[in-house]
Amino acid sequence: MEISRRQFLAMSSGLFFLDVSSIAAHSDTQRILSCRSDHEGRHFFSQINYKNKTEADILLPQRGHGVSTTRDGRLAAVFARRPGDFVWIIDLETQQVMHKIHAPNERHYYGHGVFTGDGAALLCSENAYEEGKGVIGVYDVHDNYKRVAEFESYGVGPHEIKLLPDSKTLVVANGGIDTHPDSPRVKLNLDSMRPNLAYIDIASGRLLHKHELEPELHQLSIRHIDISSSNTVAIAMQFQGAANIHPPLIAIQRDDEPIKLLTAPDDVQTRLRNYCGSVVLSDDDSTFLVSSPRAGLTTLWSDDGVYLGAHGQADACGVACLVDGRARFLISDGTGAVTELSHDLTSTVYYASQKWHWDNHLYISHS
Repeated sequence: MEISRRQFLAMSSGLFFLDVSSIAAHSDTQRILSCRSDHEGRHFFSQINYKNKTEADILLPQRGHGVSTTRDGRLAAVFARRPGDFVWIIDLETQQVMHKIHAPNERHYYGHGVFTGDGAALLCSENAYEEGKGVIGVYDVHDNYKRVAEFESYGVGPHEIKLLPDSKTLVVANGGIDTHPDSPRVKLNLDSMRPNLAYIDIASGRLLHKHELEPELHQLSIRHIDISSSNTVAIAMQFQGAANIHPPLIAIQRDDEPIKLLTAPDDVQTRLRNYCGSVVLSDDDSTFLVSSPRAGLTTLWSDDGVYLGAHGQADACGVACLVDGRARFLISDGTGAVTELSHDLTSTVYYASQKWHWDNHLYISHS
């Protein structure tokens, strides 16, 4: 699908900018959002109200992955797992599916996206698989989510994407892995990977700057990110090289500074098994949490990159932060549990059901 630059500029000019000053929220207005599967192999988008734990489940056609909500917390975009072909828009108040978006020809979704600050557009990380490059699809919220434009991700395999606090700049985790839906889980370019973190002006689609790792770490796939109010990007990565090598998997990056790699103590670093699943900052941006489901660990780090400790939880991957000023995280896992974790790494079981297997990511939305 080819979109002219004129069409894109007409859509983007003046529409996407909104100040993202913090909003106070209380635990009784927070919703836990995620995708999960049952023992029968059915896949759902699920919502749990934090205070009373009432549940709502919407059956999906395939396995889901990431979720993005509008600023007012009313709508959620639910993304299919790579190489997915759907994004569903769901009203969180009524649990109704409002729109069903399908991937255009020669594109598929990578499982993540983000609403622009003013809610006028939905941006999706996509694979232009015949061209072997990543793109960002632009969908007009006010025109029934019509796909009106695309711009380059400036890399291969764009995965998680998020906006800076200015709401003008998109940060893209280009994982560097080339894939094709004919062999959907096969990684085609491990010898020539070049992952990067790209900063893109969303009004023009112009690359502002990008950051790559050292050549010897070219197989370290940049996959998931979270962004603080001061523009610090916390990064979770997955190493595609030899299993007996244990490079850093966690990093931070800010503005135009180089990526700063972080290393856990040797015994922890080895246990991570070269795979991190998700990352989230605390509500005050002082710490961030990274999950490593293969290790059954989540590691806690200070905002400047100091290792603070680890929490053990089998198959834990989804991480989210409650916004109540007490630096509390939630962690979901494949056994059906959600754990509440405090900044001092003390934990309690918030929710458990053997009926479910939580998927990779966990989100908090505020009504």
